[in-house]
Amino acid sequence: MREQAMPTGWRLVSLGDITIERSERVGSSTQGVTVLSSTKHHGLVPSNDYFKNRVVYSDDLSSYKIVRKGWFAYATNHLTEGSIGLQTEHENACVSPIYTVFSCRGDMVDEAYLYRFVKSVQAMNAYATHDQASVDRRGAVRYRDFSKIQFALPPLKEQRRIAEILDSIDRQISDAHSVSLKQRSAATELVTEALIQVPHRDIPLRECVRPDVPIGYGIVQAGPNVDDGVPYIRTGDMSGDRIDPSSLLRTTPEISESYARTRVVADDLVVTIRATVGKVLAIPPELEGVNLTRGTARVAPSEDLAQGYLLWALRSRRAQAQFAAAVKGTTFSEITLDQLRDLLVPVPYRRTDQENIVRLMKAANRRAATEQAVILKLQALKRALVDDLLTGRVRVPVSADR
Repeated sequence: MREQAMPTGWRLVSLGDITIERSERVGSSTQGVTVLSSTKHHGLVPSNDYFKNRVVYSDDLSSYKIVRKGWFAYATNHLTEGSIGLQTEHENACVSPIYTVFSCRGDMVDEAYLYRFVKSVQAMNAYATHDQASVDRRGAVRYRDFSKIQFALPPLKEQRRIAEILDSIDRQISDAHSVSLKQRSAATELVTEALIQVPHRDIPLRECVRPDVPIGYGIVQAGPNVDDGVPYIRTGDMSGDRIDPSSLLRTTPEISESYARTRVVADDLVVTIRATVGKVLAIPPELEGVNLTRGTARVAPSEDLAQGYLLWALRSRRAQAQFAAAVKGTTFSEITLDQLRDLLVPVPYRRTDQENIVRLMKAANRRAATEQAVILKLQALKRALVDDLLTGRVRVPVSADR
């Protein structure tokens, strides 16, 4: 930051000035120690929760690094993705030896404020710069490079006030997410309750699709991104309620053509069969013609079903329980195409009953979409506030007794 742009009362510091690298090991005291993993969106979380009880860490924790409350840890090879967190919950916690652990100097920086900075766009850009300059072929950003990153630091009282403001926005976002989750859960139950009221039978998914379009996964090796190529959908593109066309990578027309069977059309369904198994989204008209990858499967609903019914049936509690059962006990979170094809779908005998369920679900989905719009507005507000407050473009009043 140029000196003339420095906000009044702020000073230029490096992360090394205000943090201390920590390398304490668990040793023989492994009883009651929680192993943590760093994530892009949720900071430090228990590994068992993040990996759904799949053990991905060593039986021997003696060399693992201790992360005390108020300490930070980041995945050294994934910092540029924002994989860094602040440990605030666990009395005894540790991370893999390949992680970097550090604490902050409490007389210089507030830990909650520092967490905001290390997750900011400004910090992400700095990580990328150090990653590109790294001699480590794996792109690791080690503490010696991390500590060189410079930024403008406000006085301690102002740091705390900024952290409080951003914490307040986060609480509002969390509350809105809770409401949205309850609405979606209630919507899922609507299918279950509606099916109880009408005659129906369970049909394998393979019999619920168009006979000329069998269920199949997409491109195995898409190659490098091609600016004017054919877009394709990855599992990571399906994390939200809709697929963002601008986020899709592209492959060559030749590669896409060799997987012509998985080029989707409007109203097709895409089901994730790897990573987050069982996520189901419908293809809108603007995505007609895009392709899929190995982790996603094309499901073309049969014309014998009411339009839109299969989407909600696959999102129902009964279908999702089958997805979960198929994944349970596997080393990697994935299911085979045969498992997907054999999944039993509850289908009412009468088409009118199917249509009624679709109407119910669309109404419930509109309510959830309204809450999602609130979340998006709050997230946009937060992004703007983070940028303004962490750069000093907007100053916050601080009382003398703080």
